[in-house]
Amino acid sequence: YTAKICSYAQGMALIKKAGERFEWNLNLGEIARIWKGGCIIRAVFLDRIKKAFDANSKLASLLVDPSFCSDVVKGQEKLRTVVKTGIDFGISCPAFTAALNYYDSYRRERLPAN
Repeated sequence: YTAKICSYAQGMALIKKAGERFEWNLNLGEIARIWKGGCIIRAVFLDRIKKAFDANSKLASLLVDPSFCSDVVKGQEKLRTVVKTGIDFGISCPAFTAALNYYDSYRRERLPAN
């Protein structure tokens, strides 16, 4: 579940950034509502995303919404365990790893340069 939150947070951040760049004036809460009604992703999870953006249309990331932040903080150790176990057994888990990397990079003030 933590990986799912991180993945959606990253996706919504990309949509938000593109909207700003191309001056699209997007409503991220409305986008979540539309996805729920017209797509395979019909889930209560999208209601939570809509609620977060409706409560704060300038929300920087789902990761800083109090509800999602609490869930991620509670679940991050389990996600780390899944990723470490995959690495230990040579099992590829790129989506979980990418979600964890996004979370870790988002919460750091400074990152190493590549």
